[in-house]
Amino acid sequence: MKSASRREYVRRVNRVIDHVREHLGDELSLVSLARLAAFSPFHFHRVFRAVTGETVFGFIQRLRIERAANVLRNDAERSVLEVALDHGFGSAATFARAFRARFGTTATAWRAAGPPKKRKPGKAIRNDRKAPKGDKADTSRRSAKEAAMNVQVRESPPYHVAYMRYVGPYGAHGIPELWVKLRRWIDAHGLGAPTTITLGVAHDDPSVTAPERCQYDACVVVPTGFAPDRSVNVMDVAGGRYAIARFEGTAHEIGAAWDRIFARWLPGSGYQPDDRPCYELYRGDPMKNTPAGIFQCELHLPVRPL
Repeated sequence: MKSASRREYVRRVNRVIDHVREHLGDELSLVSLARLAAFSPFHFHRVFRAVTGETVFGFIQRLRIERAANVLRNDAERSVLEVALDHGFGSAATFARAFRARFGTTATAWRAAGPPKKRKPGKAIRNDRKAPKGDKADTSRRSAKEAAMNVQVRESPPYHVAYMRYVGPYGAHGIPELWVKLRRWIDAHGLGAPTTITLGVAHDDPSVTAPERCQYDACVVVPTGFAPDRSVNVMDVAGGRYAIARFEGTAHEIGAAWDRIFARWLPGSGYQPDDRPCYELYRGDPMKNTPAGIFQCELHLPVRPL
């Protein structure tokens, strides 16, 4: 595909991906998804596979299994059957076969193993302006921040955003370039201001989703009714209850900050993760009034009572 045509194809397919993520428990027919993408149902299956490397129903099945796997590890109160039905599976037997095919074990054994160490992609978000790799972290400053970690649970509003999407392993390759592209687009459209809010949304848990399938969105908040173009799509980031922690540090340190929330704060908080993506929220220029290589943001973890 030529560059402009491919961007249009990707934009339409991403519209379908966003819809699927929001309606995993619903019936998702090829005809309805093709209509959403404005492609012929006869050709949509091939178009989707050409853009994503997965079939439409392979993607839906994978997402349902991976979402269910996360719920099983984070919510001990819900039965395996309940989780299966909530994620679009018609029976326990169908779910059991699909789960074993994806993870090589039963859902019960998966739940018993407990959650693996969480890895979040935030350390790469501002990688284009971070300190060189040879620089060592300031351990005294880091220790002080660990001791003073303050997590507040409060309601966050929904955000209507324009976004660019990266698909691939979370880390230093791909995501920094994505933010550079979005920043140029923001400046070109006159959206840059001290009050501008940008979000980094991680849709997948890399301990569950294969690295090459992980999806990450670099977003900027835009008004309702904002029209997408060939460079960006639009979507809504759900509001609701979030555990929110302030972060100030280097790109090397933000991954550890996410780990502390999951490992130290969450187990004794009385909350559990909700089935929504985590995100990092940036206000204006996150590196303004900070030393070189340091930036500020808020870490947002969706939660509900345990």
